[in-house]
Amino acid sequence: MRTEHNEKAIEKYLSRLDRYLVHMSVSEKTDILSELKNSFYERMRNGQTAESIIEEMEPPKELAMDYLGESMIKDKGFSWRNFMRSLCFYSYASFLWVSIIPTLAILSVSFFFSAGVSVIAGIMGLLKGIVHISLIDNVKLVFFVKELTGFPALLAGLLLAIIFIVLGVLCWKGTIHLIQFLQDQKWKMELSRRN
Repeated sequence: MRTEHNEKAIEKYLSRLDRYLVHMSVSEKTDILSELKNSFYERMRNGQTAESIIEEMEPPKELAMDYLGESMIKDKGFSWRNFMRSLCFYSYASFLWVSIIPTLAILSVSFFFSAGVSVIAGIMGLLKGIVHISLIDNVKLVFFVKELTGFPALLAGLLLAIIFIVLGVLCWKGTIHLIQFLQDQKWKMELSRRN
C-alpha cells in the first residue's frame, strides 16, 4: 500500500511536469521524464520517501522552465530565417484573430438574425394583405422602393431569408476555415522548426 501511494505521488509530479513541457520535442521530454523517474526510484530504494523526494525538487512549473531554457540555449537550430518566419506568422495570425475572425463571426450571427427578421416581415406583409389589423396596418415591407403586401411580401421575405442564411453560413464557414488554417500553419511551422 505504501509503495502504491509513493508511485501515485511520483506519477502525479511527473504528469504535472509533462504538462509544462508541452513545447519541447517528444524525444527530449521522454528522456527528461525517464531520467527523473529512474532517479526517484533509485532514491526510494535508498530509503527516501516519495514525499521527501518531491519536497527536495523544485515545483514542476519551475523545473519545466529550467529544462525549456536549457533546451533553447543548447539548441543550435536558431536562425534568423526561423525567427523571421515565426515573427511573420504570428503577426499575420494576430491580425486575423483580432480583426478578420471576429468580423466574420459577428457578420454570420447578424445574417442569421436578419434571416429571422425577414421571415417575420414577410409573414406580417402577408397578414397585412389578408387581414386588416391596426397594428399590422402600420407596418410596411418595402422591397426596392415598392411596398409589398400579401403573397408577394411573403415571397420577398422568404427570398431575403434564404439569401441571409446563405451569407451567414458562408461567413461562419469562413471563420472556421481561417481558424483551421491558422492551426495547420502553426503545426507545419513547429514541425519545420524541429526538423
